Amino acid sequence: MEAAPAEIPVQVALSSTPEVRTAGRVREVAPQADPVTRTFKVRVGLIDPPAAMRLGSTVTGSIRLGAGPGIEIPASALTAANQRPAVWVLDPASSTVSLRPIEVLRYGLTRVAVAEGLQPGDIVVTAGVQALRPGQHVRRLGTTP
Repeated sequence: MEAAPAEIPVQVALSSTPEVRTAGRVREVAPQADPVTRTFKVRVGLIDPPAAMRLGSTVTGSIRLGAGPGIEIPASALTAANQRPAVWVLDPASSTVSLRPIEVLRYGLTRVAVAEGLQPGDIVVTAGVQALRPGQHVRRLGTTP
């Protein structure tokens, strides 16, 4: 897990009793989605939780984010390098890939907004990212070998 990009406010409610609510702040966000569920683990610190919201309770959290600058990529493109978010970028001239660290602006269910590390026009690998190595030759889907 890594530190959250900002002190993001979260509204937290008990799943069994939604009227029992409190506020919280995002503390950490996993840099990579779980390979089975394709979800991201998020840790939230609760601010003055009610007594009914005991440790181990099932809760639902919601956040409100505005659109901001950045580039969105599929969540499947996200990997990690040195325990930081990264993506594989294709060099179209050589058909090779390189691992590039990125700064994540926000995580979505299927998309990730990138604040830094990518430029418009960069070609990001979205499938098979676990099996790549730097300098590996790849072929874009839909092109002939």
